Amino acid sequence: MVKLSVSRAAKILGISRFDIQGQINSGKLQTHEGYVTSDSLRLAYPNISFHSEQDEHIKKMQKIKNDAMFKSNVTGVIQSENEIALATIIATLKTKLYKEEIKNKHYEYVFESLSERLAILEEHCHSKDKEYLHKIQDWVGKHKQH
Repeated sequence: MVKLSVSRAAKILGISRFDIQGQINSGKLQTHEGYVTSDSLRLAYPNISFHSEQDEHIKKMQKIKNDAMFKSNVTGVIQSENEIALATIIATLKTKLYKEEIKNKHYEYVFESLSERLAILEEHCHSKDKEYLHKIQDWVGKHKQH
């Protein structure tokens, strides 16, 4: 089935566009998506020959158009699938990032608590143990800022 514009159908039949519109409105000719089909013209005008060089050109152009539309739809499907895959990856990464942020806050709290407890311990420990305690406090202080 070849789709023809109203103008092209009128030219093939040798009648005016107005006459074609009248036949469409009366139901003699059927349309498909706004175009007159070659099948409809054959039914309404069985004696008209559609095998001219121009008709072959029209068929070829219609096939090219249909192929292009198919490829366009395939590309759209692939892009849609890629978008879904990327959205899934992003959601997974967001979840992992959120979990890591929670762990990080926990470790920050642990280091802060450890620093406070070491300070209390320093106040109550024997002077000979303070050297080791200061080494531990220095280590905690360095790692707390990373």
